[in-house]
Amino acid sequence: MQFSVRQFHRITAVLLCAVLFCLVGCTAETDGPVWEGYPIGRQFTYGIRTETLSALSPIVEETVGAMFLDNSHDVFVEDQICVNNTSYEIPKVLQDALLETMAEYKFETSFYVIDLETHASFAYNPQKYFECASTIKAPYALFLAKQLEADIISLDDILEYKEHHKADGSGSTQFSEFGTLFTLKAMLYRLLYNSDNVAYYMLSEHAGYDGFNEMVTELGWENTISKRDHWVDITPQNLAAVWQEIYDYRDTCDEGRLLWTYLTTNLYNEFEVAMPEYTGSAHKSGWGYNGYHEAGVVFGRRNYICVVMTATGLKNNCLHRTIRNLDNVINDYDIWLKNQGLSE
Repeated sequence: MQFSVRQFHRITAVLLCAVLFCLVGCTAETDGPVWEGYPIGRQFTYGIRTETLSALSPIVEETVGAMFLDNSHDVFVEDQICVNNTSYEIPKVLQDALLETMAEYKFETSFYVIDLETHASFAYNPQKYFECASTIKAPYALFLAKQLEADIISLDDILEYKEHHKADGSGSTQFSEFGTLFTLKAMLYRLLYNSDNVAYYMLSEHAGYDGFNEMVTELGWENTISKRDHWVDITPQNLAAVWQEIYDYRDTCDEGRLLWTYLTTNLYNEFEVAMPEYTGSAHKSGWGYNGYHEAGVVFGRRNYICVVMTATGLKNNCLHRTIRNLDNVINDYDIWLKNQGLSE
């Protein structure tokens, strides 16, 4: 059989396309870039959901009763424990434990807890403003992840540690020499792993403030950060909205999964200190002269957002006792759901 030159070219092109398709398909399935191992010994594979994270945080698309709820219309009454999106009532003994803990404390305390399946919420003055301290780093890390996803910034971007970035407090970058170069990935890791203040200044200078402020404004924030003020006052409600966004974002893309990995493996975990039967969390704590807080998602009988903020930087057990008491409320709520036939 003889082929014309045109037929020969067509056949060659088809064969080349087939070969390339096979090669690309094999590469996408078996290879792919890999996030390098971290100092804490965890490894995250790019593009593949890990069994651990999948087991801890299954995606929930509908609430109990197949009725979608959110917490944008929760109602709060000042100085009262408020319950929304459920007919469950907190037993008096559990309410008293919360109120007595906060009454014994000399400084203001507020909390906001949201069940991530049913969106039932339990709150006490969640619209009270506190100095954010390092809890602001989780919202900023969410912003960075979304910038990475949009290819506006890259994990390989180079950031230089300069004298005006110098900051005391948490983190190890402050002990590096000025002029030291870091990748954005290294700074993102330090931002969350050991709450590095210098990393926060370097990253916010690199990625900017406007995009972050636009993101949090859409989530209901009134106060925003700037070059002059990285540490604004925020509320438990503000942080809860961000943690809902982080939870929803965690498994939508590789950047969301990387962020979730960092948030589930960082240090200074007040949830772990507070709960004798602690089973894991994604979190970001914070403390400063005017604030000592913990915020994040707790994994237990139920996955739930928990934000507790107190109005002093002094280490005290009010934060931990309040967290423990709130976990008792969630566990009692879980029993109530089972008794109502609303949960297995």
